[in-house]
This record gives sequence, C-alpha cells and structure tokens, in this order.
Amino acid sequence: MRAADRDQLVERFRDADRALVEAAHAEVIAACNARRPRRTNIGPAAELRRQSQLKRRHKPVRQLLGETRDVVRLIKPCFMMSPLTVSQFLPPDFRFDVVIFDEASQVLPQDAVNSVYRGSALIVAGDQKQLPPTSFFSAGGDGDDDDEWDEEGADNFESVLDACKASGVLRGLPLRWHYRSRHENLIAFSNNDFYDNTMVTFPGAYEQSPDLGVEFFKADGVYDRGGRSNNPGEAAAVAQRVIHHFATRPGLSLGVVALSKAQAEAIEEAVQKARTARPDLDRFFTEDRLDGFFVKNLETVQGDERDVIILSVGYGPDHRGKLLSTFGPINRDGGWRRLNVAVTRARRRMEVVASFHGSELADSINKSVQHLKRYLQYAERGPHILETAAANPDAVPESPFEEEVLDVLRDWGYSVQPQVGVAGFRIDMAVRHPAAPGSYALGVECDGVMYHSSRAARDRDRLREAVLRDLGWNLHRIWGTDWYRNRRDAMARLRAAVEEACARDPFRVGPEELISEEAPAEGSAAPDAAVDLGPSVTFVAVDDRAPAWSRVYEELVDVQLVNLRVTSAKRRGMRDAELQDPDAVGVVADVAHSVIKAEGPITEDLIFTRVRSAWGISRAGAVVRDSVRRALRRISSAGQIVRVGEAYDVPGRELAFARTPTAAVARKVGQVPSIERRLVVGHVVEESPGVHREELLREVARFFGWTRLGPDIRDALTSDVDELVAKGAIREADGFLMPSDGV
Repeated sequence: MRAADRDQLVERFRDADRALVEAAHAEVIAACNARRPRRTNIGPAAELRRQSQLKRRHKPVRQLLGETRDVVRLIKPCFMMSPLTVSQFLPPDFRFDVVIFDEASQVLPQDAVNSVYRGSALIVAGDQKQLPPTSFFSAGGDGDDDDEWDEEGADNFESVLDACKASGVLRGLPLRWHYRSRHENLIAFSNNDFYDNTMVTFPGAYEQSPDLGVEFFKADGVYDRGGRSNNPGEAAAVAQRVIHHFATRPGLSLGVVALSKAQAEAIEEAVQKARTARPDLDRFFTEDRLDGFFVKNLETVQGDERDVIILSVGYGPDHRGKLLSTFGPINRDGGWRRLNVAVTRARRRMEVVASFHGSELADSINKSVQHLKRYLQYAERGPHILETAAANPDAVPESPFEEEVLDVLRDWGYSVQPQVGVAGFRIDMAVRHPAAPGSYALGVECDGVMYHSSRAARDRDRLREAVLRDLGWNLHRIWGTDWYRNRRDAMARLRAAVEEACARDPFRVGPEELISEEAPAEGSAAPDAAVDLGPSVTFVAVDDRAPAWSRVYEELVDVQLVNLRVTSAKRRGMRDAELQDPDAVGVVADVAHSVIKAEGPITEDLIFTRVRSAWGISRAGAVVRDSVRRALRRISSAGQIVRVGEAYDVPGRELAFARTPTAAVARKVGQVPSIERRLVVGHVVEESPGVHREELLREVARFFGWTRLGPDIRDALTSDVDELVAKGAIREADGFLMPSDGV
C-alpha cells in the first residue's frame, strides 16, 4: 500500500468512527423524543403542566412525582440527584433501569443504599486514592470500637466504592489514560507516589515552558498559631499571584486551593483587597461553576479543575520561627488523598506558595506529611526528586527503521529528541522548534512498537492522535513499508512536513492559540508567556527508571506472527496450513520456535496465545493446545528448545534481564517463569538488604505490574523466596532477607 492510500484509509476510518459516535447520540435523543407523551391535556401530563403554571401553593415534589411517575420518566429519563435528595423527593417504590454513582469515594455506604435498591443495574465510578466521605458532622462513634470479627456485625466500609470493590460482584474497569494535564510534570508526582506509575500519560508539545508544569514560590509569611490559624503574609503573596495571572493570562481559568478553611478565608480577604487596585480585572472574578475563579479548601475542591491552580500551604513557621509538622486535614488518616486531590486540579500550570522550603520540614512518621514534604521539594526542584525520570536526552530509537529516520532528520540539520514522553506513551521522535527553545515543532511517528501496542484501531488511529493533537502536537506518520519501498517520496513528504512545521508561528499550538503577552500594569510583576492548552482525566505504564537488570517485554505482534505462519507454509510447499491439521505440525513448530526465540523463557500458556494469534483464533481449545504441544515435543527432541522449569527457551541462553509489563503485555503470575520471578527477588534483596518478606513480595509484585497481592501471586512469590533461601542464594535472619554471604 502506498502511504497516501494508507493515510486516506485511516482518515476514512476516523470520519466513520466519529460519525458512529454522533449517530449514537442522535439515536438516544430520537428514542427519548419518541417516548414523550403527545397528549398533555389529560392525565398525569396535564397535572404536570398545571403545576408548572402555578406561581405558589405547589404540590410537594415527593407527592407530585408519586402521582406522575410514569410521565415524568418519559419526559426526563435521567435524574441527577444527591443521595440526600433521593430520600427527600422520590417515593420509595420509584425505580430506574440504571443507577450511577459519580465521585463514589465520597459517598457513605449507608447514604447510598436508598439509591442502590432503586435500580436494576449499578455503575459506581470513583477513585479510592481521592477524598473519602467527609466526617466533620458524623457522630463521635457507634459504640462498636472492637476490631474483633463478629458474625452478627455489619461490615464497615469507608465508602460505597470500597463496599462495591470488596463485594466480588461488580466487575472493575480501571481507567488508565490521563489527559487532563497539559504537561507531564503536573501528574508525575501523583502517578509516582500514589498510583505506582499505572497511569498512561501523554507528552505535551512543550518540553519546557514558564507557563506549564509546576513552580514553587517562597512567601514571607508567619502562621498565626493559637490565634486565627491563618497566614496573612502568605495570603497576600497568593493574592498577588492571582492579580498577576489575570493581568498576563486573561484567557486561562484560575482556582486557589488552601490546606485549611481559615487560610482560604484569609486569601479571599487578600484578593478582595488586591482587586481594589485593579478594577480593570473585575470581569475575571465570576461565579461560573465550571470556569470561574474560586478559592476553596481541601475538603471542597474534589471534582473541580482549572487551567492554573495556586496551592497555598498556609501552615508554616510561627512568630517564634518554630515550624511544626501539623498541617490540619493532611495530618488526618488518609490525608495523602486530600493532597492527591489538591495537586491534580490543574490542566496547565500549578503554582505552589509556601512560607518554608520542603527541606526545612523534618521527616515525619505520618506518611501524609511526608508526602507533603516530598511534593514541596518536587515543586521546587523538579522531577528528579521522584523515582521517575524526565525525558532522556540520550534515549535511542526502538528499531532500525526509527534509527534511519532519525539519522535523516539530523543530517538535514534538525535537533531531534527520540522517545518523547516519560509515563507509558511515547512519541517516536520529535523535532525541536528552531525559533522556540523548549518546544517541539513536529512529532514523527513510525508504525512501530508504540503504534502496535494497542490492538484497537480506534485507539491506534483516532483517540491517541486526537489526545496528542489536543495537547498541541503537529504530527507526521511514516509507514514502514513506504519508507523501504518508496523512500524518495517518503523522505520528500517528511521534509515538507518538517519545513512547514518549523515555519509556523511557534506561539501557536495545534488548534489553540497562545495568549499574547500584555504589557504589565504599573507596579505589577513582569508577565509570563501563557500556553492555552485543556481536557480532563483518566488512567499501564512501567516505571521509566527501570533497573539495569530489567527490560521492557518485547512480544511478537499479530502481523509478525501471521507473516511467520504464511512464510513457513510457503517454504514447506503448502498453500496454507490449518492449525489442527496433523500435516501442519512443521508450520506450528516454526511459529512456536520463533516465539520462543523472541520471547523466551516463555510459559506454555503464552505460547498457546501467540500461536493462536498467528492463525487468528480467538481462544486456545483442546485441539489447539494438543497441536502446539506436538510441535513443542518435535522441536524439543530436535534440540531446538529446552525446558527451563515450567517454561521454554532456546539452548544456551542465560536469563540476564527480567521483563516489565507494557500496555500490550501484562502477564499473570502463572505466565511469568519462576526463573524470571526469582531473578527479580534476588536483585531486590541485593539492592535492599534487610528487607522484610512482606515488603519484598509487594516490591516484586509491583515490578511485574501486579497492584494487589492476591493468593495466587502471594503463593508463587513466597515459593520463590523459600526456594532461594533453601538454595542459599539469599538468607533470612530475624525476619529480614539479605544477600547470602559473599554476594
């Protein structure tokens, strides 16, 4: 296929897919409209009409809904209510097809029951790492503080989300793509410290910019401990940042988050005072719920997002200069979840204002306070504080194809960064804009590992590219077949794309425009350049600073497997070979041998998966497994493969690297050879001598992408540890695991 034909096909698919989504919306609207009552002068519809015309003395809502329920649900098939209003306004037998909870981590189970029983189906959406239900007004206790299990006692779950996840009845669907943040630094801290790097984030078109990412501002403030419990000096500094923002970034929304209610009130007073000197900015202080300016404390900000967020710590040194590790709601149980909410509200920029440096705060046994200290250090010193890395300037291409493209671009004199992105998704290479240091003019994508990492065409050819373009990227794709068959034209198209991108105004990013700098008002701070970039959330990535003894798992993708099958059949004089055909055992053996060469050591279960993919079979039944086993016995007796425990590998190869998961390959514990698991156990013990067994199990599980230690994972890893201890590879003493003497 010529590149132009392929591009045209992809564009046709995108148009059809978008049309499909729009058609689905239209079908829902048409179906709802078709159900609306056509005669409204009699029955419940007439009563609704009459009540709507009254100016006073309306029927109570609960009574009206009880009398007109059927018509109401035809007119308004969706009700959006809080659990409290459900109890207030809906009759007890008022039912729905589906009940959906949003922000379910904030809903108490007892408050949810009155809604749950009304639906035939239940969908619960929430994040256990964000705010739990607020307990300010809850009773002091129910008199049952006994931690002992009681057969008659009720389970005590913090939220309806926890209850549903623990039920074993509802299927979980983790959302891993995160695309609110227009710069990876905005989410890197939470991804590393709270989500174990499981979120897939997308790189923005700006490598560095004063208007993206996270910045720390030190205020000369004093915390009024024992008085008003606020920090007026820091509040004044925040107010100046607010005025500076609207004076220089009029097109970007702004919100302020304070760690305490007292500090939020102090900031509101300081902002009101600062506004008197800048009446020209009054139009920005609107009450718009979605985009207006706000000042909120930690407990009330979940669900909000703005282009820029200013975070005020408020707490700090008192008038005697004494700094205590007391930070109000942060110190409470689960305070780190409040911090997680606060630091993930910004789409483009986070400004952190504090009256002390993170390094001044003493280490604390309270892990939430420790997280706050790390975040302050992160805001001040950047991503190297974390265990993840920024974009590696020494990164190398992932294939010979990408190497050739990179060499061509550099021969033309362009500065090119390979593998742009640090948490899951990477653009193969990006050309830096010659007129705008810190920004990328063009992203170049080759149809390699990243392209094939998603099995769905919608992800590959529409959604991922849509997210990247919305993040400001100009993109150019090179098809491998076109590069090798028609290189002259492919290079000409590449050169034209690069020249066009570099000739563009560097202060325009994709479909949105950079806000132009305005002259600062007299006495105000110098303006920042502002990038208008936007959308909203959601979530397997591996830790990019992987150990030297690890590698990302590299699999044979479906296209390669099919080509292996076809090539082998032709070489053996067969037009095609059915997998279950006994005469095809040689073809099956060739495919299996290639899989083992590429992915060994590999368990039999994964070999079944790869072989059936080569034949396009959706599941490996008994016939498929028998055919593969015959092939394995054949190449094993020929000495082409060997058994390594429960896995297969090629002769003479020593396992030097353990393999981390990718978005496409997430192996279960039974699919990871014990030799590979034990390699990780040994290295972790070597790197962390004196580790507790439980910590070791969790660390090894995290390496392979297993977020929970289920019974099967725990049993397998425990067996691995016991085996290494029995062999003397590691030793255990007083509950600690250490390298054996001499290691």
